[in-house]
Parts: sequence; C-alpha cells; structure tokens
Amino acid sequence: MRPSRYSLAATPLKDPWEKREAWRYTGQFSRYNRLKGMFPGFGVGATAFVLYCVYEKLTASPGGH
Repeated sequence: MRPSRYSLAATPLKDPWEKREAWRYTGQFSRYNRLKGMFPGFGVGATAFVLYCVYEKLTASPGGH
C-alpha cells in the first residue's frame, strides 16, 4: 500500500544541512559568546563610573552646594 502524501509531510525528515550548519551555534559563535561581545566597553565603563561615585562620596565636603 502506498502512503499518502500528507502522512509523509507530517513526519519530520532529517535535515541534510544540519552538520554543515552546526558551526553557527558552537564555539565562538554560541549564543553566550555572541551576547558577551555585544557591549565590549560596558564592563570597563561601569566599573569606572562606580569608582568615581565612591571617590566623590568619600571626598565630598559636607557643606553642600
């Protein structure tokens, strides 16, 4: 008996390009590494800003404006 074309479409077939596309999601191209490199200077800038705020708080004169 010959299967209908709708039953063949419902079964998932193995992707022939799966092995060739695997490099896009491993190593330096993983999701974590892509997001980590999105803001390259953010860590240095945030650290400098926090250190500046702490320095200002410690050395500010109590007189106000």
